[in-house]
This record gives sequence, C-alpha cells and structure tokens, in this order.
Amino acid sequence: MLRFPSIKNLTYGIERVIRRFPLVVLVAALKAVVLCFLVESPATAPDYQLYIRLALVLFLTLPLFLSLHLVAERRKWSAGILAAGAFGVVVLLAGYYLTISPSPIQRDYYRFGMFLVSAHLLVSFAPFVGYDEPNGFWQFNKTMLLQFLTATLYAGTLYIGIIIAVETVRFLFDVTYSTKIELDLFVLIGGFFHTLFFLNGFPAQLDTLEEQRAYSRGVKLFTQYVLLPLEVVYLLILYVYSGKILLQWQLPEGGVAYLVMAFSVAGIFALLLLYPIRDSAEERWIRIFTRWFYLALFPLIVLLGVAIFRRIGEYGVTENRYLVAALAVWLTGISIYFLISRKDDIRWIPLSLCVASFALAVGPWSIFAYSRQNQAERFGGLLENYKLLNANGKLAGNATLPVEDYDRLVSGVRYFNNRHEITTLLPYFPAAPETRDESVVAASLEKQLREAINSKSPQAKSNGSVRFAVSGGDIIYGTDIRGYDYLVVFDLYGDASHERGQWKIEAANQGAKLIVSKNGREVATWDIAARVAEIEQQYGPNVYEIKPELLVFSQPEVRIELNNVTRGGKFYSYKGVLLGKE
Repeated sequence: MLRFPSIKNLTYGIERVIRRFPLVVLVAALKAVVLCFLVESPATAPDYQLYIRLALVLFLTLPLFLSLHLVAERRKWSAGILAAGAFGVVVLLAGYYLTISPSPIQRDYYRFGMFLVSAHLLVSFAPFVGYDEPNGFWQFNKTMLLQFLTATLYAGTLYIGIIIAVETVRFLFDVTYSTKIELDLFVLIGGFFHTLFFLNGFPAQLDTLEEQRAYSRGVKLFTQYVLLPLEVVYLLILYVYSGKILLQWQLPEGGVAYLVMAFSVAGIFALLLLYPIRDSAEERWIRIFTRWFYLALFPLIVLLGVAIFRRIGEYGVTENRYLVAALAVWLTGISIYFLISRKDDIRWIPLSLCVASFALAVGPWSIFAYSRQNQAERFGGLLENYKLLNANGKLAGNATLPVEDYDRLVSGVRYFNNRHEITTLLPYFPAAPETRDESVVAASLEKQLREAINSKSPQAKSNGSVRFAVSGGDIIYGTDIRGYDYLVVFDLYGDASHERGQWKIEAANQGAKLIVSKNGREVATWDIAARVAEIEQQYGPNVYEIKPELLVFSQPEVRIELNNVTRGGKFYSYKGVLLGKE
C-alpha cells in the first residue's frame, strides 16, 4: 500500500537537515532571497549588478560549505574547527567577490562556471580524501545522483502544483499579483526547497558505505543494453569519419572535437556506473570492454587534437578552444592511467577534473590570460607582417590585404570588444576616443583599420550571386543625421517600394535601380547594378565587408546609406536608411 509522508515526518526531516547542515541551509535561504530581489529588479536598477555578484558568490558558497560539513562529519571535527574552516571559505569567497567586475562581463561568467564545476566536484570526493574506500566513494556519489533526481521530482511537482493554484486564484477571483510570482516561486522552490529535499537523503554514516555491496540490477541493464550499445554506434560513426578524412587526405572539421568529447564523457560515465561489479566472475566482460574502450579512445583523441589545433592555427586561441585542448590532454592522461594502473581508482576522475577546472581559471596560464595574449599577438603580428606599424608600433601607412587577413583583424577588434577588453589593442593605434563606452572605441579602431587597409579577395569564378556589407555592423545605429530633417529605414527586394510620409523609396528593374520620390516628385535615381559591378570588379564576388562610402548615394536633397546589398541572379535586395531635407 502506498504511504505518503506525514507532516510530522516532513517536519522531522527538515529539522534533521538544518541540524546536520546549518551553514548549507543558511546559504540556500540567502541565495533564494537574493535571486528573488534579482528577479523583481529591472536591469536598470542601481542594485541589479550587485545582486548578480552576490548570487554568483552564493552559488559557489553552497557546495563549498557542503564539502566542509561532510569532511567535518567524517573526521569528527569540533565546532571550533568547523567554524574556522567556514571562516576560511568566507575569506576566499570575499576575495573572489572583489575580482568580479562591477557589471559582470563574459570573463566573470566563464570563471564562475569553472569555479562552480570545481566546487561541485569537490563535494564528490572531499569526504574520502585520505581513505582507501573506492566503493564507499561510488556508493556516496550514487546516492547523491539519486537524491538529486528525487529532489528535482519533488521540487518540480511542488512548483507545478502551486502554480496551478496561483493561476486558479487569478482566474476565479480576478486577482492581480504585484510581483513576478511565477519566477519568485521557481527561485524559492528551486533554490531553497530543492536543496532541503536533496540533503534529506544523504547517508548519515559515511564510514559504513565501503561495506555496502548492494547494486541495482536496473542500473546494470540500462548501462549494458542502452548506454554501451549507443557508445558503440557513435564509436563506429567517428571511426568511419576518421577513415573518410584519411582517404580524402583533409583535416577534420573543428566541430568534431565536441563530438569526441561528448562520446568520451558518456563512455566514462557508463563505465563508472558498472564499477562495483567489474570484478564479478559473471561480469568479466566489463574488464575487457573497459580496456578496449580506452584503447579505442586514442585514435579519437588524435582526431580531437588535430581538429582543435587546426582551429587554433587558423583563428588563434579562445577560451573555448583552450578548454577543449585542455580536456583532450586530461582525457589522454585518464586513458593512460586506466590502461596501466592495476588499482583503477575512480576517485582520480573528479579529483583531476576539479584541480584542472580551478587551475585553468586563475593565473597567467588561465584560459582568459592566455587567450587574450594570443589574440593580441596575432593581431600585432598581422599588422607587422604587412608593414602597417611605424617605428613606434602604431598603425600607419596603407596596404592591400587579402580579405581573409583583413577579416582576422576586424574579428580581433570584435573579440576584445565582446569581452570588454578593447584596451588591450590600444597600443597598436595612434588615437582612440576618450570614453568608457568600449563599443565606441571599437568602432573607432575598425574605422582606422578601414582607412589604412584596402582588402581585396582573390579573383574567383562567380555563380552570379554576390553580397556586400558595410564593415562595422549595422549602419542604422550611429548614422550621422546632421543637416537632414528626415530619416527613413527601408529593406527592399526586387521591385518593392517603401513609403513613409512624403518620401517614397522604390526599387525598379528587379532592384537594379533605386528611385527616390518626394511628394510624388522624383528627386533622385541611382544605378545599383552599376555600383555592385564596380565593387565586384574591385573586390571580387566573395562575401565580406567593405568600406561604408562604397554604399553611399548622395544628391543635394537626399542621401542613401546602404547597410548591405545582395544580387541573386537578376534580382537585387538592399537594406539601409534615407536621409532627406525639408
């Protein structure tokens, strides 16, 4: 007979969690409160960025305090030692808080993600450091996984039930809620109650887990007949792809690196699920499969390495490429360890990942520092190769570059602009706007590149289709309207037209001609086809960005600035702005 937990049992369970993990429960409550403030605050609120920084710190605090509690339990620390450990964690996190930008940028979120991975991995092995208990370690992590799934089910059911009740009250009584109640409930249940549900089933005696030998037959069947067959299928696909690129003698695509990593992680996870029964006489195939799995990984690791280092060679080091390269090295080390080690201590998997995740987020070797240095060196190297730097190392002179190299320079500016680190490139430029708006600085640097560089693509056979776009993004934003009274945005294809007030912009002859009329009177006509032909003759038919002035058409009364123009067969399409005078 199905028995539901009583209120008394639920209350006792919550009390037990609070007594056992008081610091974790406190942090979970604080996190939920901060997230509620964040949800309710508009992005322009003065404290919005503060709430984000506090939330990042609290997300890290929770797994660190949980690790501290578990270690204290296992080693029977006194309350004083536990308090000292908690104080140390708080000091470290206070230091981390000071490293976060006032308005968190991409680097801050990347570093937070790596610290979060490291902190959660620490929970998995911290109570077993110094104890030779691999089975206890496995049983503990199995319990954590099941508790997480159970807590998610409980929290999800609770959230759906309360939301239905909230919406029912809204519908029946025409109630208007003054808060974002759906998001608030999600944060409260997901951030606080989910933590309580998760902690409620933690094993009380960690030192007895090594003696447990219970193993779920369902886990074995799922792994043996679902996960491992899928792994074999993906292995065959990747091997066939490897054979294809060898026969065609070409380098692998960069995206294959992520496929190899996903396959490797899934395979290791499947073998971890089978770890307790690997030495069973009836399951000798697990040992054999494990050895062949790690042997089969080596050709794929080579494939992964070639793919990622090809991307690095072509476009330089970025945070993602650095991480993939580091994971390839880690995967190589883990594979070698499990092939030559007689003990097969699975604790090395989370331990090594935890250390790597933390180490790659800090110091001059971090993914941020090294990527920034590499991209800056590639940028300066290109300028130096084409003799675009004067004796002081500043951009000067004029040169014609292949479009690929020009695109690399523009991409370099945008790389640093997206990461709010545009000041890294300022030593290469003679001048820059004195403003804190890095987008304005980046636009100025791109303009200086356009003025110093004539980019030209190699001549190629055209299929009749061309597309040219203005360098520096959407021309609509930042358009200089001084001296004009009207601005009209338009997007035309073929023989379409656009009217706004007294102005009419019309594409004729399948877009080959652009006609502008004012109050029914034609004031200007431009030959778009002829201009496209001139640009194509100069730059070739390839898709790339050109100087803005090449897509500007001007008369005394009206001016057209196109953002892009495309020719497909006999049809032309273009997008831009009209500037008109009264």
